Amino acid sequence: MTAHSRSHRPLAWLLFGTGGFLVAFFFPIHILLSGLLQPLGLIPDPGQASLLALLRNPLTRLYLAVLLICAFWHAAYRLRDTICDALAVRQIDLLIVSLCYGAATVATVATLVLLICVP
Repeated sequence: MTAHSRSHRPLAWLLFGTGGFLVAFFFPIHILLSGLLQPLGLIPDPGQASLLALLRNPLTRLYLAVLLICAFWHAAYRLRDTICDALAVRQIDLLIVSLCYGAATVATVATLVLLICVP
């Protein structure tokens, strides 16, 4: 019997797919609200005090954590495949994987620290 080695690709695909969905679904809403409608005066600006109160809500922090972390991992997967395929550098795939997923890990930790530790 031969031993089968398991791939970590399904986990990466899960994070890639989830991140892609969340980014495609929720980022346009954020851009529409805070990037277009508020500056144009079509919806009222909630003010800094109201936004800070919203950020203190644990559900808002959980939402932001899931949205941002999944977006980081989606971007890492997409960057890795783009760099390896477009530049034809599959021979240094391990280095590129380390850099892309390392950056996603650092961004994940930074997001969690900011959302958990900042009052």
